[in-house]
Amino acid sequence: MSHPQSIIIPNIILIGLMGCGKTTVGKYISRTCKLKFVDTDQMIEKQSGMSIPTIFKVHGEAYFRSMETEVLKKIATKKSMQVISTGGGIIIHPENRELLKTLGFVVWLKTDVDTLYQRVAKCTNRPLLRTANPKEVLSKLIAEREPFYQETAHLVIDTANLNVDELTYGILESARVFHHHD
Repeated sequence: MSHPQSIIIPNIILIGLMGCGKTTVGKYISRTCKLKFVDTDQMIEKQSGMSIPTIFKVHGEAYFRSMETEVLKKIATKKSMQVISTGGGIIIHPENRELLKTLGFVVWLKTDVDTLYQRVAKCTNRPLLRTANPKEVLSKLIAEREPFYQETAHLVIDTANLNVDELTYGILESARVFHHHD
């Protein structure tokens, strides 16, 4: 088996609902392959000088979604290979779905509602979960967004029963194959 550093791969873009593991897996892949790790939410916070909950509160969700589009366009101008972790709702806009597909190899980390709930229930920086019944909200988000994730992803990985090593290996192998057929 070749060393991960010598694997030629496209940009790897991780999509999925909040709590599916995009940041954890993304950082692991970036370390393994010595690639730059980019998080669209962090880019938006840096650019706006505000936290995401504040952006939602002050400007609303539509404004935030338009910022996601701008960030994707910015990423598209970079020539170096990167691992890109995205916000859970980035796939809502059709333009974003098209941008994601042209950026590289899109991986949907598919995760069931119970696992997501366990991971995000105590998070305070999730504006969409500031509700009396976060589990119900997650179920609704899954129902609304799954068709968009499905449409956008080149690879769907069910994260149940897989650790970060197994997820990374599967993604890298698939990305390499994808790159050769591109």
